[in-house]
This record gives sequence, C-alpha cells and structure tokens, in this order.
Amino acid sequence: MKVEYIARKVTLTAGVRDIAEKKLARVEKYFNDIIDLRLEMSQERHLYVADIFLKGKDFSLKSTSSNKDLTTAIQDAIDKLEMQARRAKTRLKDHKRHGNDVRGSVVRDEETLEPAAEGGDTPRIVETSIIPVKPMSVDEAVMQLEESAERFLVFHNSVSDKVNVLYRRADNNLGLITPEA
Repeated sequence: MKVEYIARKVTLTAGVRDIAEKKLARVEKYFNDIIDLRLEMSQERHLYVADIFLKGKDFSLKSTSSNKDLTTAIQDAIDKLEMQARRAKTRLKDHKRHGNDVRGSVVRDEETLEPAAEGGDTPRIVETSIIPVKPMSVDEAVMQLEESAERFLVFHNSVSDKVNVLYRRADNNLGLITPEA
C-alpha cells in the first residue's frame, strides 16, 4: 500500500511515517481495492491537524483529527478511519447478502399491462407489485410500518387468519383494512 504524505508547516520525520504506515496497515485489512490513500498534516496555530483520505473502487472515506501532538492527531485520525472502514465493510456485506432477498422487497413492473382505449378516459393498470405477505399481529404490523418509509403494509393477521392492509393516512394516523367474512 502506497501512502501519499502531504505536510504543510510541519516537518515529517521517519518515525511519524513509520507509526502512520503501521497503523494504516490495520485499515488495509478491510478493503483490498484501495486506489488512493493520502495523509495530509498541517499546523494551525497551536494544533496539529491530520486529514486522511481513502479512495477505493466502491467507496471513499475521510477522517480528520486535531491535537497538540502530531503523532496523537495522526493516530486519532487513523482510529476514526478504521471505525468508518469497519462500518462501510459491514454495510457492503449486508447489502450484498440481502441484495438478492426477494422476501422483504417489493417487485415492481413498470410496463403497461392493458392498452388504453382509443380516446376513452378508462383507467388502466400501469404498475403491478408483488408484495410478500408475512404473518404477524396488528401491533407488529404497526411497528414495522412506522419503521419503514412505505405508505402501506399488507400482512396476514395471525389473530383473524385473514389478509389485512395497514396504511398511513394523510393526518399521520394509521388505518386498517380488514376483509368481511
């Protein structure tokens, strides 16, 4: 891993480079496709500021730290960068793991299913959705709808053993649609 060092109003010693490279090796274990790694150090009044920029194929991270001691500022910035790298790596893993999961997603078909009548104002179906129907209670459905950004939730009511629809109303309350017997 090649690190680009930029020092402004700071003398960069070999010891500081060694500490930085040793600590930056911990960040390298999270990503194997690092394109650019830049460590900028500067002095502003009585504080040393360390900025680290990490650019990869699918991500870019930046961390900044300032301290009265240059090595402490660099170590703090690298620790922050490592925490960001850990979070980004788990986000990428979770995204890839759940990317092909059909159970929790809504599948939309944007094609027109029925052609419009010539010159008529008849409604037509322009979108279809396949929605997974999960068994849960009304309370669980309320919690799940409030956590999501969706406007409605179709679920299988475990108490009544029927399909229900819970929807968000314009007045920010919730409505429940239950079928007749």
